[in-house]
Amino acid sequence: MKGLIALTLLATGLAMAWTPNWLPSYELTCAGVIIDVGYYAAPCVVDWDGDGLKDLVLGQFASGNIRFYKNEGTNSSPVFNSYSLIQADGSPITLPYG
Repeated sequence: MKGLIALTLLATGLAMAWTPNWLPSYELTCAGVIIDVGYYAAPCVVDWDGDGLKDLVLGQFASGNIRFYKNEGTNSSPVFNSYSLIQADGSPITLPYG
């Protein structure tokens, strides 16, 4: 009986230790519209343009385009008002899928 109680307490303790701590979610917007590039988006937060603010670089699965969203706010409260496709020699860089 003591073994069963000890096993139950151990299992309960482990379950509580492994319980995920979910943070509230929020949606990023660009010019007031929710950013949606479809499924399998590949976001990266990085200071892309070297201005000290973390920008958003976001891949698109279906088209393979890579979007650049310049942060016009702060690092703690980013603001994105537009995006451009990342280019090389005047042509959009694309990464094929599949």
